[in-house]
This record gives sequence, structure tokens and C-alpha cells, in this order.
Amino acid sequence: MTEIDAGLVRRWVRGATDALRRERAALDRVNVFPVADADTGTNMYLTLREGERAVRGAPDDATGVDLLTAAARAALLGARGNSGVILSEWLRGTAIEARRGTTPATILEEAARSARAAVASPADGTILTTADAAATAGRAAEDAGGGPGAVARAAVGAAREAARTSMTEHPVLAAAGVLDAGACGLVLVLGALVAAAVSDSPGTMEPVSLDLIVQQRGAAPFVAPEPAVSHAPAPTGLGGLELMFVLTRGAAGAAHVAPRLRTRLEEVGDSVVVVGGDTGSDTAVWQAHVHTDRLPEALAVAAGITGTGSLAQVHVRHLEAAEPHEWGVVALTEAPALAADLAHAGAVVLLTGGFGATVDAVTPDDVQRAAASTGARRALVLGDHPGTGPDGGGPGSGRNGGDLDEIVALDAPTDVHVVVAVAALGTAPGTTTPQDAARSALAGLRVSGPVAASDAVTALAGLVGSAGPPDVVTALLDDDAAPVAGELAEELARTAPAAELVALPTGRPGRTVHLGVEAVPRAGAGTQQAGRQVLREGV
Repeated sequence: MTEIDAGLVRRWVRGATDALRRERAALDRVNVFPVADADTGTNMYLTLREGERAVRGAPDDATGVDLLTAAARAALLGARGNSGVILSEWLRGTAIEARRGTTPATILEEAARSARAAVASPADGTILTTADAAATAGRAAEDAGGGPGAVARAAVGAAREAARTSMTEHPVLAAAGVLDAGACGLVLVLGALVAAAVSDSPGTMEPVSLDLIVQQRGAAPFVAPEPAVSHAPAPTGLGGLELMFVLTRGAAGAAHVAPRLRTRLEEVGDSVVVVGGDTGSDTAVWQAHVHTDRLPEALAVAAGITGTGSLAQVHVRHLEAAEPHEWGVVALTEAPALAADLAHAGAVVLLTGGFGATVDAVTPDDVQRAAASTGARRALVLGDHPGTGPDGGGPGSGRNGGDLDEIVALDAPTDVHVVVAVAALGTAPGTTTPQDAARSALAGLRVSGPVAASDAVTALAGLVGSAGPPDVVTALLDDDAAPVAGELAEELARTAPAAELVALPTGRPGRTVHLGVEAVPRAGAGTQQAGRQVLREGV
């Protein structure tokens, strides 16, 4: 590690990514802290996979430092979940010290320090404790005259011990009888470093597994228990929603951004992690993570710190652990209030604006990351962005989308379309595929908007007159348009008394209204209306 050999970095990153991929399910099953949402292994794998792709795409003559820097930046931008964000900062710490040309022990110390500093409220018995143990052991080995190999072996040995004792250091882990998932994940990453150091090429590298790395001499192999997660909302903490975003702004004052952002986010949630900072150019980049039940306030924090910069990958999902499922849903919206509703209904949400900050255009890569975050083998994408083509087109559609078997993007150009499609998914018969249920609902939808609140009743009358009496009317109301809901209800009572009005706030300032009407076949009207109830109340 002293010279940061490029071949070593390539073998390490590839081997660590492969190890996390193989063991992701086992790590997911022991994920009980900070939230039992069964995704730590998946999040660590998806995060490091971004780094591995960057290394794989680097020029053949890239130096080891170049490769570490590329991996760390890609992992930061693509980090998923609490554990993934922490792992990305640990990698960033290694890259920072590698650029300074310091020793292996110092690199491990900076990685541990960076990871711990990124977490607003560090806890014992976690990935942070394991990183500290690895750094301490590495320092002792180096001070005793050991070379890079000895430092790495000492680090992984100490990390292994810290992971195996994690359940004795944290009451949540002790109650569940499991090791900390993030700690075990870091052991895999460090184990891959040792394996890479003794091999000449990726093809000769020994596979790294939990059985091989986590077990102690004479101990039974590591076996993940049956899922220890609860399928009810998490009983502890402040947040049932996870908000993540990437912040890019000028490098001036960058040192103060992360501490300020951590403090502000802790006021509205928990599990706060902010990573990143100065990139060595005129811009700085951070990734932020928080669990919250106060999404509007958390978004206001994000908007308030953006300044003249911008946000990207504004990602909202519900933290309740989901049963294994074939299809996931990615929903794009520019309505902040709908983001929470859609997330509670089971979608991974990409928020594209509407809360006072400049949000970069969503890219196909953003959609693929969100699709991977659903935890499903297939994903349905609902919304409008440049990477989504007409019905069935879009990023990953009809082909392998990363680790997913399929990503299907439907033509849902407005928030009304997204709401109607998600509501249909909540009540689709078990024999109906999600894309067929969504297509069927969207085929019967007629929309109008955006219209001024003062014109909403006239617009509704026009829709009813042209499309015939509806069964369901969806009205999305900006903040100052809320009183119009009563007027719309009166219009429906006069012209279509059998119709149900579903009025949902957008959370955007202004007096704009978006309308949609559906004539649902009578056999399905009840379930479609029930779907709106699912969307309003969550699942």
C-alpha cells in the first residue's frame, strides 16, 4: 500500500465488490441497526459497485492514487443507505491520505476518522468501531516494523474481532442476537485487501466470504439467522422516511458545510450522515442521508444550504422492511408532499424539484440507482425525464439494468399520471403484472393542467364534458390552491354525483391545480378508489 500499486487497487476493489455481492443477502438478514430494513448488504454492495465501475473504466495507465480517488468519488455519488454513505467516506479517507503519500497505517487512520466524523451520532458496535479497531491494529503493526502486508493482516484481524464482538457492544444487536451488518461488510472489504495483496491478478484472487473472514480460529462458520427484521414501522428513532441527496456548490467555505448540514438535519431526523467535501477543484460535493418523519423541513434544510449550487439524486423511500418482491417502483415527481405519499405507498421516489432548490435533471444512471434501491429483481419507472422514452422505453428497459433483470419505463408525463399509476398498483389482482395494471389505469386517464386555481372548476367541467362522467377525479393542489377542493367537490356533486374526488397537496408554493379524470369499469371502480386510499394513507 505504501506505493499504492495500481494493480493492487484494481484487484482490491473488484474483490471487495464481488465479496459484498456474494454476501449481500446474509448481511441484509442481520441488519437491525439503525433501522431493521434489511438492506445493509445491498447498500454496501451498490455503493462499492459504483466505485468498481469507475476503476474498471479508468485508463490503463492510471496510478493507484488515481484509481482510489476515482473509486471514492464514484462511491460517494452513488452511495445508498446509511451504511453505503459511511463506506463511501471511509474510502474517501483512504484516497485523501493516499494522495498525501503517507503510510498504510496513516491511511487506515484517516479512513476511520473520516467515517466517524461523517456520522452525527456515532454508536458503538458498528462499522465505525470496526474501522477504528482496524486502524489501531494497523498502527501497532507498522510501529513494530511491519510492512504493508503486515499492516493489512493486522487490520483485518482486529476488524474481524470487532465485528464478532459487536453484539455485546450494542443493545439492539444483543437483543436480536446478531452481529452488526455494516461491521461485517467492512471486514469483507478489508479481507479483500489482504487477498488482493497476495495475488497477481483478479483471476487468481481467493474469494472472500463471511465464513472465511468473520470466523475466528476454532469458531463455527458465520451463518446469518432468519430475518431479524420487523415488518412494522421502526419503533425507534424519529424517521420513517429516508432522504438522501447529493449537494454540489462552490468550494469556498467547504469545510463548514458538512458540520452545518449535520447539525441542521439532526434537528429534523436521525441516522444523519454527511460525507464528501472539497474535490480539489472550484466545486465541492457532498452526499447527505437522514431518516425523518418531517420531510418538508428536511427538504427546507437541503434547499437552505444549497445557495448558488444544486442538488441531485434527491431520493426518498419508506424505511419499513419489505417482503421479498418481484417488482419495485421508481416514481419521479416535482411535488414534495407527494414524495412522502408515494414512498409510503411503496415507491422509491426521485424528487425533481418544487422545494426551493435547483435540482439537476435526472439521468438514466440516477434511475438505475433508484431501481436497484427497490430491492426487487424488476422495476417499473413512472414519471417524465429525458432518459425515459415512450411507453416501455427508458433506462434499462427491455435489458439488464445493472443487477436487475428488467427496468420498464411507462409514459407518465405528469404527477397526476404517477399518482394514478401507483394507486392502481396498490390494488392490482395478483394475476396482473404491475406494468399491465399501470398501463390499464393510464389508458383511461384524461388530464388537464396546470391550471390556475381560479380556472380549476371550469377545467374540471371541460374534462367531464369531453370524457363523460368519471368514477374518480384526482386533483393535485399547490399550497395556496387548497380551498379549491371544496369548489371542485361542489362541481362534481352537480355534474357527476357518483364520482369520488381525491384531492392531494403537492407541497409546492403557488395556486396551480392539476386534474385527472378516470372512467373506471364498474367492476374495478371500487378497487381503483381503494387504491387512492392506499396512496393517501400509505401501506
